[in-house]
Amino acid sequence: MNNLPSVLVIEGELLTDVTVTAKQMATLNNARATFGELRSILLAHIVPSLEGGWSNPLATEIESRLESITFATGNFFWKSRHAGAAHDAINVEGVQ
Repeated sequence: MNNLPSVLVIEGELLTDVTVTAKQMATLNNARATFGELRSILLAHIVPSLEGGWSNPLATEIESRLESITFATGNFFWKSRHAGAAHDAINVEGVQ
């Protein structure tokens, strides 16, 4: 007798094939790192020092612009992030 459930749920993520040159990956890795640094500086130091801190309208604008960059870039190649995370290219063909 079959004791297996009638529906088997498999969790995970299907990845599409992607072709990225080492130079492109270096550029994305550098952009991702630089954006992370900028975000940290803005949110940890600049926004709290504004008059009113997070209540200041400029704080909302900064946060909105950071989010726009993330969406506009596809979160820095988010769909293929696993390929990017496995690639440590930083300085390729003069891109750093």
